[in-house]
Amino acid sequence: MKQYISDADIAILKGDISKAEKLGHLTDQQLEVLYNNNLFNIFVPKKYNGLELDFIEALRLEEQLACIDGSLGWTVTLCSGANMFVGFIDPEESEKIFSNKKVCFGGSGKVSGVATEEGEYYIVNGSWDIVTGLHHCTVFTVNCHIKINGELQLDTEGKPIYKSFFFLPSEVTTKDSWNTLGLIATGSHTIEAKELRVSKTRSFSITSEACTIDTPLYQFPFYPFAKFTLAVNQLGMQRHYLDEVAQYFEQLKGGAYEQFQTALLAKLNTAFDTRKAAFYSLTESTWFKVKEGIALTDSDHLEISNLCSELVFQGKDEVIQSLPYLGMKGVSNDSHISRIVRDILTGCQHSLFL
Repeated sequence: MKQYISDADIAILKGDISKAEKLGHLTDQQLEVLYNNNLFNIFVPKKYNGLELDFIEALRLEEQLACIDGSLGWTVTLCSGANMFVGFIDPEESEKIFSNKKVCFGGSGKVSGVATEEGEYYIVNGSWDIVTGLHHCTVFTVNCHIKINGELQLDTEGKPIYKSFFFLPSEVTTKDSWNTLGLIATGSHTIEAKELRVSKTRSFSITSEACTIDTPLYQFPFYPFAKFTLAVNQLGMQRHYLDEVAQYFEQLKGGAYEQFQTALLAKLNTAFDTRKAAFYSLTESTWFKVKEGIALTDSDHLEISNLCSELVFQGKDEVIQSLPYLGMKGVSNDSHISRIVRDILTGCQHSLFL
């Protein structure tokens, strides 16, 4: 695999993994590496000081980061995906926000707020949990059910009509709420807004029609994009797990179970390689269609959803089935393997994989 960041930076990222988990968020040293390499802006156009990476290159970078550490890869993936909203918000706002080298969006996809229309403004109230990277975010994005003339708006099917909004840290309050088995250093806590008055220029919609940037990446349908980027994190964490298992079995070489351990590791590696090959085959064919302006069909959407879910849950099942053969190393709170397992299990809980 091509290496996307230097050995020196990788050493910094690895060196602070345990410290980040104890803090409950990425360390300043880790963040500095991310800022210096512009990794929160991998999908952002160059005109807004982003890297504007090819989609497949970005996936391979996210995989590499997740292989270093689950919380690291997950944070970069969620925040860089949120930074993509640069293509959907008011261009004048984008100019101001992305002049900051440390710009980092974070937010929630839940419609757990209400925005009441008041002339050219909205009055927003709500609470949004699981905001990845909250500790270092410079912008928060949320979804709000729209209220006009005292009535919550519904579409023809009776579903809430909602819009996305972005806020600054000074405009919201935060609440510690991230108390999970794994992905601890993502620091995915809660933000709250109370009677927050914002201009309508702070609202946006994530649709191809609303996009202000004319590049193929910004025509990528949201859900397939999100599923691919989250699934590749699982690939990275699964690879990290297998590397740690290999190291553990190497320490036991010459023991009574060497033949069994060798066969088990080979089986796990073969299954992983098959999953990975299928994943990149589908991402490459999908990305080709997006670049060529070919609309994804319902069948395409289903294939993407099924493959990403299978990748996640097959990998999880193999971790669980092989864990007993790792002895106490697999469940000790201070072991690398245990942290990777906890991160994989926590990542599997994302609703997009269901």
